[in-house]
Amino acid sequence: MSETKKAPKAKVSKPKAKTESKVAKGFGNKPKAIFIKTPKAPEIKAPVEVKIKKTRGPQKAKGSFADLLRIQSQYEEAKKGAKSDLKRQYDGLIKEAESIKAQYKGLFNESIESDPKSRGTGLKKSSGKIPGLKPFTLKEVEDFVEQKQQGIAKIQVQGRRPKSIARMEDAYRHSEDAEEILKILNK
Repeated sequence: MSETKKAPKAKVSKPKAKTESKVAKGFGNKPKAIFIKTPKAPEIKAPVEVKIKKTRGPQKAKGSFADLLRIQSQYEEAKKGAKSDLKRQYDGLIKEAESIKAQYKGLFNESIESDPKSRGTGLKKSSGKIPGLKPFTLKEVEDFVEQKQQGIAKIQVQGRRPKSIARMEDAYRHSEDAEEILKILNK
């Protein structure tokens, strides 16, 4: 048996598999060469160079806590100064508006101010009416009275719901005249 050894190289490459040759007798007593693979030798790798990534952005050293406190106090002072400046400007504008009101009143003998408008926040104040209902018309009440006098069991008035018809019936108990019913309903 003969083995050939090669020295490992420093390069990163795959070494070739080593083989042995043996002579074996085959059929018919002829010598036959058989090659057997031997396990691979461990690879020797060259050290890999590690590249250091450069960080983006400013390369300033981070400040200390004292720097943070100093910057925060500067911010607070600037904020107070801005508030006081805005307050002075506002007061000046208010004084100017007051002087203009006084001049207007002196020239025209009437106030420049208007009554504040109320915002529609929902229900309007009414005199005892149920909010959200449209007022009854004389024609609706007359239709109701006609149907009631004819003896119709289920009275229907166009554009009115059963609750409105029930209110008409309550008013009909007090009076059978359409105009008086209308007055009772629109109180």
